[in-house]
Amino acid sequence: MDAAYTEVLRFVAGATNLNSSVPQLAANTRNPQLASGQSIPRKCLQCGGNALRVIYGGSVGYIAMTTFATLGCLMGRALMLQVRAVNGTHTPAFT
Repeated sequence: MDAAYTEVLRFVAGATNLNSSVPQLAANTRNPQLASGQSIPRKCLQCGGNALRVIYGGSVGYIAMTTFATLGCLMGRALMLQVRAVNGTHTPAFT
């Protein structure tokens, strides 16, 4: 498979994955109480998984993967902070 084609495929996959969190981030921004039922551990796992993809993507030179995983990690962190702002130190169990 052509290298340019696979990089475009990584770009599309990364954009799709990143955009899956945008509606939740926007909804939480408009109505912070929506974040109260969300799980901080899940958001931490989301952020951690993206951090691993940053490391892997950087180590093999996948620019699209590294870029979108970095943005995904930041998005996961923003979602986690929204949940923490509403719940304080209390967090729902893994849900």
